[in-house]
Amino acid sequence: MQEHGAIFALKVLHPDHDDDAVEVQRFKQEGLLAAQIRHPNLIPAYDAGWLGGRHFIAMELVEGKTLADVLKDGPISWERSASIVCDVLAGLTALHERAVAHRDISPNNCILESIGGCERARLSDLGYARVVEGMSEAEGLKLGVPPESVPTMIFGTPYFITPERLRGSPGDFRADIYSVGALWYTMLTGEALPDPRDSDPVAVAQRLDLPPTLRAVLLGAVEIRMRRHHSAASMADVIRKVLEDIRAPSNDAIHKMLSDLHGQRRRARRIKMFAPLLAIPVWLAVQPEPTSPACPDPKALVASPVVAACPEPPVATPVDPEPAIRPEPTPSTATPTTPPPEWKSDAQVLVEMHADEPHVASRREVAASARVFNLRRALAKCKPPGPMSIEIAIVPGEKAQIDGEPAEGELGRCVEGVLASHPPKRAETIKL
Repeated sequence: MQEHGAIFALKVLHPDHDDDAVEVQRFKQEGLLAAQIRHPNLIPAYDAGWLGGRHFIAMELVEGKTLADVLKDGPISWERSASIVCDVLAGLTALHERAVAHRDISPNNCILESIGGCERARLSDLGYARVVEGMSEAEGLKLGVPPESVPTMIFGTPYFITPERLRGSPGDFRADIYSVGALWYTMLTGEALPDPRDSDPVAVAQRLDLPPTLRAVLLGAVEIRMRRHHSAASMADVIRKVLEDIRAPSNDAIHKMLSDLHGQRRRARRIKMFAPLLAIPVWLAVQPEPTSPACPDPKALVASPVVAACPEPPVATPVDPEPAIRPEPTPSTATPTTPPPEWKSDAQVLVEMHADEPHVASRREVAASARVFNLRRALAKCKPPGPMSIEIAIVPGEKAQIDGEPAEGELGRCVEGVLASHPPKRAETIKL
């Protein structure tokens, strides 16, 4: 605007779409949504109209790079990716609170800007956004005539579209949650999440090198709809809590360290009459506060939730003071170590169960028991590793359902293979 000296970014509809009534209406709706829903992690619009034979939207000029441009240099660290995900979820929360689903979350629609040395992500492009019908939160929005739906067309960016939308469902807020999970996977690997029709997204994301608790949050975003995070705000809350636990040792961890130190001192006294007192390291009591800020609150609509890219706080290394001679712990006092669980055959289990009984099952009896097929155990081998549980509904002669959805992907093929080799004789539901 020349009168005020302000600089804006102008988004102009391509001339090829000037005669397409649906595209024109979507463009107008984008301007109206961007003007009415304001949040620091969204890009606001200030004006829209027709000028010089072109449809335009005047928006805030954001000086930064798209996430797609940043990822051309390769994957980014999980710490940085978690901050970006928090920003995207904050912007999504503002949209969802007004009953608007974004429907096109991708690296091209995420802009990273630097403010005072800190990075902030902003969600852009509301061209494919849709107001969820029947939501009272949308009553205050002025959108004019809604664009007509095209039944055979799926709006969005390939590899970031949720499985239920690929099957024809219009999608809702949880469809955006899936797209955030796919976006997070792309940041960590530099590659798009495989098509959910060809592979199980949970099984693919399970292989990511992430802190286990943070990986569980990501898996909750790419799960099937029934088990997905139910809102952007709840997912952001979980990330914030997980980051706090990662950056600061928990009280349980500190108590365990103290208990281990006291246990070493007691064992040393049993071997030697005199043992030097073990000083508890001071660093346990005066841990420095983490300098990296937590995930911003997605509902902070006034203050800009900028996440500073601060270095990780230095971690002190505890010094284990050794006595003059470190005695070997006796078998009676040594702390037992629990070996990792291993799979045992039915025959091994039966032998162990009857080991102390007067009568030990014969080899023929054990072998006969081992041949009994266990459907639950066979299906458990199909379940991807991780904390998520699944529910398999089986009906003889019909296709199995997993968490209320048709069995699909690697998990579905595995389940169907088990049922094909051992057809079920009755209907049942198995929880794994």
